[in-house]
Amino acid sequence: MGEELNKQEPDNTQIEIIRWLHEGKSENEISILLHKSKVAVNYEIESILKKLNTKTIEGAIEWAVNNKKIIIEEESSEPEVKHRIGIVGCGSGGSSIIEMLKGNSIVDIVGVADIDPGAQGISLARRLKIPIFTRYNDLVRDDVELIIDVTGNPDVFNEIKKIKSEKTEVMGGVSANLMWKLAEERRKRYEDKEKMLKEHENLYHLGLIIENIDSMKDAGFAIIDYATKLTNMPAGCIVIFDEKNEDLILVASKGFSENLRKKDRWKITKDGMLNKIFNQSYPMFVNDLDKYEKPPSFLLEEGVQSVLASSLSIEGRIVGIIFACDFKKKRTRVEDVSLFSLLTVYAALAIERVKAIEEMRRLSIVDGLTGLYNHRYLMEELNKELQRAERYMLNFSIFMIDVDNFKSYNDEFGHLEGNKVLKDIADILLKSSRASDIVGRFGGEEFFIISPELNKDEAIKYANRIISSIESHNFINRKITVSCGLAVFPDDEKTMVSLIEKADQRLYEAKSQGKNRVCFV
Repeated sequence: MGEELNKQEPDNTQIEIIRWLHEGKSENEISILLHKSKVAVNYEIESILKKLNTKTIEGAIEWAVNNKKIIIEEESSEPEVKHRIGIVGCGSGGSSIIEMLKGNSIVDIVGVADIDPGAQGISLARRLKIPIFTRYNDLVRDDVELIIDVTGNPDVFNEIKKIKSEKTEVMGGVSANLMWKLAEERRKRYEDKEKMLKEHENLYHLGLIIENIDSMKDAGFAIIDYATKLTNMPAGCIVIFDEKNEDLILVASKGFSENLRKKDRWKITKDGMLNKIFNQSYPMFVNDLDKYEKPPSFLLEEGVQSVLASSLSIEGRIVGIIFACDFKKKRTRVEDVSLFSLLTVYAALAIERVKAIEEMRRLSIVDGLTGLYNHRYLMEELNKELQRAERYMLNFSIFMIDVDNFKSYNDEFGHLEGNKVLKDIADILLKSSRASDIVGRFGGEEFFIISPELNKDEAIKYANRIISSIESHNFINRKITVSCGLAVFPDDEKTMVSLIEKADQRLYEAKSQGKNRVCFV
């Protein structure tokens, strides 16, 4: 009695899950039907068992049957009457009709006939253990109720009508052709349904793969690879929207030339195709790009003819665009567009998730004020650069840079103004550095630069250029200068600690010698 009181009624979705389990569907099939992950389905099943206070799925099914949530049709005590049918002609038409009638509980195909042993339907009949005849006369028997003639030969049809008994009906001509068409249509719908189910399953697996990816590039490649296979197109790309610059950044591409990857930022013009895709919530398909007004130049340069594209959005906010492209004109199915639209939901969620991960990773290695790399990251990279230089016998330089008289600046103008100075200096250092340089904030008003494959002569010129750029910069309140200590591997020192100590010592020397200079000896 107590157990009955503890039971709770499953909701409608959970009752549907019980019904599917009763029908023998797997958890994977149920996850596809519900458009949920397998983990979510497992959670629902556990919730059902808990609500019904049972430990087994069978117990849940029994509850559903007893409470008339699942209606089990009782088997009829009267045996079903089967109609005995023969098929003449085993080409594509006969094959389609066999396919449609096989397994039908009220039909018994007693035989098929065709003079060609290699006909399409013969191998199917053989697999189904249906008797095969080379002469249609062998099928014209009193126990055969209906003969379907799909040979399309009027002579065969008339001959069957002559020799058949009164008990046997003959279907041929328009009637047989109509049945053939219906069988073909049924087969095609079944194949489309199977393909759709397979695509949903693949989409589900793509979601599982993306869940474990924490790199934007890797996520982009996984998505665009699936999108091109889904749409049967040879090329595609995915771009993310840069809100700060209001342009698009190429993340991943497939099937395009190297030139596309070189132009990795695309502007969105007000009256162009990109803007239209960007501002509509459903996919756009263009089967002849040459006829489209103001198409994206990068697609024309690649020779693209057909495009299926869609914006990627999260709660009304656009995060990117996905393209599937073909180099020839083609048509696309409504089902493919529908699946492509579903893919955009997965893609948008994946991009948003990876962006959040990459932002967290970035915040863990950058200084919050200046946006430069922080002390911990600088030390990790310095250690890597030292190992690389040792392995390949290369040199590299490090710079310890300190703002001159910064304490007095803060005392006179306040810390907020001092922070503005640090930000300006960070910008100057970034603009003065090479792509391979690692620029960071060492702490306080000290900055640090690692310059791979830079010898002492080159490093001295580099340091003087930085000092000159800062000295000539128009700071708000007063002129600002910096001092720099330089150390070079392996000329000066050969360990990480000793290199830093050498640069710090020389920075002190630069300060002692009058500031606004670099010391390298």
